[in-house]
Order: sequence, then C-alpha cells, then structure tokens
Amino acid sequence: MEWDRDNDLLSRACDELIEQNALLQQEIELLRAQLRRHPTGELQIREARRQMDEWQEATHGHTPLPLGQQEIAAY
Repeated sequence: MEWDRDNDLLSRACDELIEQNALLQQEIELLRAQLRRHPTGELQIREARRQMDEWQEATHGHTPLPLGQQEIAAY
C-alpha cells in the first residue's frame, strides 16, 4: 500500500514536470521568434548553441544532449 502511494506521488510529479516542460518549450519558441526579429538575433542564437555545445562537452564529455535540448540547440 505504501508502494502504491509512493508510485502515485511519483506519477503525479512526473505529470507535473511534463506539463512544465511543455510550457517551457512554448515559451522558448516565443522567445526564439522574438529574437529572430532582432537584427543580431540569429547570431545570438548561434552563439548560445556554441556555448551549449561547449558546456555539454565540458560537463558530460561527448554524450549527446537529451532530446528536448537537441531541439532547443538546433535553433
């Protein structure tokens, strides 16, 4: 019974994280669109991607970014 309660709490926490992730993805898309309207926006996006790649390599070696972060870095 305790296992069921723990499992239910974990399931709810996961659902909440999935919902928060979806909201963050929407916000990222809106911010990216605003940044692209700025004259130097594309350069800033490329620089952010370069920095993310450097951070990823420095902290995690040569492992690929998680799927959601790959999408973010692709811009």
